[in-house]
Amino acid sequence: MHKWLHTEWAYKNIHYKHHKFFPVTGLTASYAHWLEVLLLGFPSFLWPALVPCHLVTFWLWIALRQLEAIETHGGFDFPWWPTKLIPFYGGPEFHDYHHTVGGKSQNNFASMFAYCDYI
Repeated sequence: MHKWLHTEWAYKNIHYKHHKFFPVTGLTASYAHWLEVLLLGFPSFLWPALVPCHLVTFWLWIALRQLEAIETHGGFDFPWWPTKLIPFYGGPEFHDYHHTVGGKSQNNFASMFAYCDYI
């Protein structure tokens, strides 16, 4: 979905707002067009809906997803951060490049699924 948001039409009409701030900060990680919030946020809600879970588990999942977005856009690559234990995790160093070229980058889209960019 993020890759599609970098097509000419989708970037010009939707995704440009997310790339408005440079350098990126944790506070601007979720700054986006309302349609982008729906398109990228829906999958985060979908999994807990498909796999019934306790309400506290659901909110913990949402909180962790937001913390991951803040970390990825935070600009700091701490060597002791727990996400370093996740295989193929791109993190801030990987995703920062995506934002440094003014949003025109056609790589380094994700933090959690960085292996997709390598493939």
